[in-house]
Formats: sequence, structure tokens, C-alpha cells
Amino acid sequence: MTLLPVFVAGLLLGILAYSNATQLNVLFLMVDDLRPEFNQAYGQDNLVTPNLDRFTKTSLTFDRAYVQYSHCSPSRNSFMSGRSPQVTGVYNFLDDFREKGKNWTTMPQFFKQKGYFVSGGGKIYHPNRPPNNDMPQSWDNYYFANGDDNGCRKNETIYDNVCPSMEKDENFYDYQLALKCILEMEKAIHMNKPFFIAAGFRRPHRVWHVPRRFYDMYSNNGTYPTNISLAKHKTEPVGMPELAWIHNGWPPLSVQQYNQTNPIPDDIASLGKWGYFSAVSFTDYNVGLVLDAVDRLSLSDNTIIVFSGDHGWELGEHGLWCKRSNFEVGVRVPLMIRSPKHPKSFGQRTTALVESLDFYRTLAELGTGEGETVEKGVEGMDLSPLFEEMNGSSVDYSALSSFKRNFSFSQMARCPQNGLGPLSGCNQVRRVDIKYMGYTVRSNSWRYTAWLDFNGEKNRAEWSLLPNSLRGEELYNHIGDTNSNYDEYENENVASYSQYKNIRDELLNVLKEKFE
Repeated sequence: MTLLPVFVAGLLLGILAYSNATQLNVLFLMVDDLRPEFNQAYGQDNLVTPNLDRFTKTSLTFDRAYVQYSHCSPSRNSFMSGRSPQVTGVYNFLDDFREKGKNWTTMPQFFKQKGYFVSGGGKIYHPNRPPNNDMPQSWDNYYFANGDDNGCRKNETIYDNVCPSMEKDENFYDYQLALKCILEMEKAIHMNKPFFIAAGFRRPHRVWHVPRRFYDMYSNNGTYPTNISLAKHKTEPVGMPELAWIHNGWPPLSVQQYNQTNPIPDDIASLGKWGYFSAVSFTDYNVGLVLDAVDRLSLSDNTIIVFSGDHGWELGEHGLWCKRSNFEVGVRVPLMIRSPKHPKSFGQRTTALVESLDFYRTLAELGTGEGETVEKGVEGMDLSPLFEEMNGSSVDYSALSSFKRNFSFSQMARCPQNGLGPLSGCNQVRRVDIKYMGYTVRSNSWRYTAWLDFNGEKNRAEWSLLPNSLRGEELYNHIGDTNSNYDEYENENVASYSQYKNIRDELLNVLKEKFE
């Protein structure tokens, strides 16, 4: 009789040990303002990113990953909560998802409920959206405040936001973040618990204040790059509606000095790309520190690693700089996921249409094996079938039996000061005062965008008033797009061309069905 409690206790310990063994750690690396322009992963040759090139060899690369909103706060509120911007109602820097979803379970909160040690640092949520980085709901600990460097130093500034620095690495926010992220992983090991640890790197978000040696990775004469290629299509697409183009905050030129038909001077464009590329290389270095620590701490075999960005970034394509667009370059992001349970996916790639909304369900399934327990209301799809059906070669998603997505969706608000633009940012505009919304859908071969009147009080576009509520539309041909040329596509809007009417009508109906 005395042996029974001992047997039961041993059985329970065995069950607990098995449960912990099946729970994989998650390392979630998010980068601000990052377009998918790496050498090994995305077929480029103009960036110096040795650590991400190395990571590509042990991860699955997603060629066509899209955010749901090409701006920081709306995008992060979306993928962290698992709800699209249309559901969160977040299109500005004033609102956050907790206003609508007080009791929603966020992605990190899901892991917290599963017994993980959950810790975040850097810019995971947008600053103060939601307040206090959603502590304590989302995290057990927030190990490094959501912050930044103090900007360019006057004696080091070559041009606005372009400032190679002689300061030590220790003075830079992202370097400090990398080291503190490593300490959090060490802490989790000592706790003997599975972990979900997130690190949000700031660069290449402006300002491009990074150590000088990263600027020197690109040919220059000390104050100017000598081998930077510029966008070929430097003005708006032919036939583009006015709402599609926005005058962003860089460079510091007036709308008269640069706009959709008058691109910025080449010398300024070269400096902007130099600063951006250098900042990406600095982020590659800092991410490399974290990746090296995963190996050094013997975490590689039980840690899922996600690397992605919060939205894309224009570097002169369409005459645009920065973000806040519905163009492919604005909404497409890098996405690489290492799943140690799926070694046949290492070094492979997939052309499946995926969304940042998929992070939640995918990591829930890959990490815990309990993706089916994700709460009702979480959107997105579980991408684990793309790993499960990997046979050691790149995935033709159309041939998969268990993963089917025909469309990816994004949206962008517009709040023009006059007419329909181009001074049309909505950062500090209340939702009820937003005038227009652009909804975009990406299919395998086309991108279609409809710009509509928006009712902020109802948080809905005026779909029922079509066609009178339609303020512009765009249709771009992506047939033959290999996802490696950021300048070749979306330069001619064919929405009004009679030969494409059936495609336009079909995709407009797809948008209406999704968002009405």
C-alpha cells in the first residue's frame, strides 16, 4: 500500500517532465522599419549581413510575408494581439488594442498561461501603446525599457539622420538590448522553465546613428557613399490615385521640394540609403550576438527563433521614402523561422502568402503543440503545415494539402490636410476623424487596392455606398515576380484597363467580403 503514493508521484513527475520536454522555447526577434533586403535570404548583393545570412541556413525563409499595416503602432498592436487593424481599431499613435480587448489574450500572454517564463525588451509594442508595454498582462518581466539612442551628435552628422559615430558599442541602445536579452535567456535556464523572450531592435528606424565601422562596410570617401545604386523608378506609378502617395518625415524637404512627381536629389537619396544600409548591418551584428548566445547556451535544439520586421520601407521606389504605404515594398517584410523540430526546413524557402497575423497561431502550435487552445477571435493561420510537409526542398505552397491561402490583406488610413494628399498622415488623428482608408489585397499574381470613404465612428469604410465612396483604386501586375527586385513592379496602375476588368472586379469583391 505504501508503494502506491510513490508510484503516483513518480508518474506525475514523468508526465511533467514529458510536458516540459514538448514545450519549446521561443525567441522572438522583431526589427523596426526593416525591408527584406538580405543577401542569402532574399537574393540581394548590396547589404552586409553575415549573421542573418548564416541564420538563413538553419531556418525557413518566407518569400512573401506581409504586415497588416505599414506603420509601427497599428502593426504591432495587430500581430501581438492576433487581431487585424480593422478589429483592433488602431490606425494611429493614440489608440491601442486594450481599449477594445480588455480581456484579450495576447501572444506572449498565451505562453504565460502555459507556464512559460515570458519576458520582453526593447520595442515590441509601440511606446506606451498599450501603456507600460502591457505589463503585467503580457509579460512576467520587461527587462529593457522601450527606448532609443539620443539621436545624431552635431559633430558627427553628415546629413539629417545620417551620422556615423565613433562612440563605443556600449553607448548604443540596440547593443545593450542584445546583451540584456542574452541575460534573460540565462535567467530562464536557471529557472528551469521554458521561455518566450522577445527583443525589439530599433535600427534601421531613423536616426541612422550607428558605429562608424558599419558605415565603412560600404564604399565611401568619408562623408559620402561611392557605390550605392538608387531606385530606377523615382516617381509615382503611372495612373496612381493621389491618396496612395504620402509625404513622409524624411528627408526634411517641403512638399514643394519633393513629391510624387519631383523626386529628391540623387545625392540625398544616396546618403539615405547609406544610412539605412549601415543601420541594417548594425542590427545584423546585434542579432548575431543573440544568435551566438543561443548556440553557446546549448539552446539551439529546443528553441524556436523568429526574425521579422514590423513593416516594410521605401528607399525611393515610387518616389517614396519611409513607410505608410500600401505598396508591396511598404507592407512586405522579412520572415525567417527556425523550428528545431523540422531540420528538413533548414535553408529552405516558401512562396506561400503569409501574414504577420500568423505569428500567434504558428508559435502556439510549434512551441506548445496546443495551437487549438488559442482563444476565439485570434485571426491568422497556423503555418506549421509548411514545416511539417517540408521534404528537404523549397515548398511549392500551391501543392500543399494542409495550407491554403489565396490572399493576403493590409490597410492604410489617410487623413489629408488638403484635398487628397500628400500631407495625409494619421498619427495624431482620432479614429473618428479619419477620412479615408485604403484596403489592399495581394494574390499570387496581382495587388489590388481600393481607397474608400471611412466612417470612423463605425470603424468601417462605406462599402455600401460603392461606387460613390470609391476615391481611387490600383491594380498592379506581379506575374513573373521572383520577389527579389524591389523596383521592377507596381509602376503602372492598370485598374482602369478594360482587359483587366474581370481581375479588378474579382479582387474588389474579395476586399468587400473581407472588410465590409
